[in-house]
Amino acid sequence: MPRPRRADLSREERRSLTHGDFWIPDGERETYKRALGALNRRGIPYVVTGAYAIHEYTGIYRETKDLDVFVEPVHLVATMRVLREEGFRTRLVQAHWLAKAESGQHFVDVIFGMGNGLALVDRDWYRHSRPAILAAHPVRVAPAEELIWHRLFIHERHRHDTADILHLILCRGEYLDWDRLLERTGRDWPLLLSKLILFSYVYPEAEGKVPERVVRRLLDLARADVERPRSGASVTRGTLVSRFSFSIDVNEWAMHDARRAQIELAESAPILREVARADVWDERSRFVLEFLRGGGQGESGR
Repeated sequence: MPRPRRADLSREERRSLTHGDFWIPDGERETYKRALGALNRRGIPYVVTGAYAIHEYTGIYRETKDLDVFVEPVHLVATMRVLREEGFRTRLVQAHWLAKAESGQHFVDVIFGMGNGLALVDRDWYRHSRPAILAAHPVRVAPAEELIWHRLFIHERHRHDTADILHLILCRGEYLDWDRLLERTGRDWPLLLSKLILFSYVYPEAEGKVPERVVRRLLDLARADVERPRSGASVTRGTLVSRFSFSIDVNEWAMHDARRAQIELAESAPILREVARADVWDERSRFVLEFLRGGGQGESGR
């Protein structure tokens, strides 16, 4: 079957293609060069994620409006200080996962945890990363296993990362450390199993991408879960994958919110209060100010 011509593609389809180069508009490119160059000169350990990381593993190019950089919380203050000295305006958006370094209309997202509170960025994101070049600077790209794990929880109505997960498995499945991915996923294994079942549907003849033992292990867990007694408690984990779509469960049906519990646990980490109080912030969001006052649970974004 001949490939469709670019002119025949919709606007949305033209934003996500496979070709040789990761193209960045000039203004954004200069912003990223400044940020990456400054972090490299100061020896800050970070990894690049987002659209560039997907491109690095799959060759799929997708237009993006920001640069996603992941750092451990212990390195966040140093990271933001470097970017501030480089002329960026620093903003702490949420105390448990997100900061921004802004330069005019362009910005860098500096991420140090999961938005749902399930985990903070740890050393393995860097330890298992791979080298690459972005905006003429050497960088480390986040591991494919962590990219899959992180994307398991992005199921918003306006943003859904299933295609990224399936493409990563298709392009890198035989090289993945499946044991580490299983360990990362932990009790959230139903999300991984659901993606593997969907992978077998989307790519029915793909061979050697997912080890049989991994599928059998997850199916054993599923059988045990089917047979376990239920408490009948009114609880939803839906907010862990989509805060917006399952807000009705919490706000109208009065279910216990697993996301709220996870963020409360994340916010109890002493390092996060140190980060929020640091003198590197040009601005703290109202959510962070609530956190510092002891209220916590201020949320926005992913």
